[in-house]
Amino acid sequence: MDAFWHQTLNILPFLVYTLGVLFVLAVMYGLSYILGQRHTDHETNEPYESGIKTTESARIRFSAKFYLVAMLFVIFDLEVVFIFAWAVGAVELGWPGYTALLVFLAILVAGLVYEWRMGALDWIGQSAGKYRQRGDF
Repeated sequence: MDAFWHQTLNILPFLVYTLGVLFVLAVMYGLSYILGQRHTDHETNEPYESGIKTTESARIRFSAKFYLVAMLFVIFDLEVVFIFAWAVGAVELGWPGYTALLVFLAILVAGLVYEWRMGALDWIGQSAGKYRQRGDF
């Protein structure tokens, strides 16, 4: 029976914290419901961006090229995180770490050159067809 009370005392701070958080949430929701404003005007439901009144639909169709360039940016932007991590531990990693970084950068540059040659970064799209027709890549 003594072990039961010992475990109960260990979990007691967590339970007090959880109850405190739930109490604060209930108070915040209750006060916002009581003190909050209620609008049913048409203007309240309109999207509002930087003081500019809407003139047309917000549902604009983007080209697939836009999403392709965005994904490529994210991929190459995330690689900077790995290079930064290498830079933090560069002294401890020594020459093997430096060699690994150079191999990593070579693979990254090869991927970038491949995407560039395939026309993934061209907005006009003429060079993509040119490379595919010639069979270079």
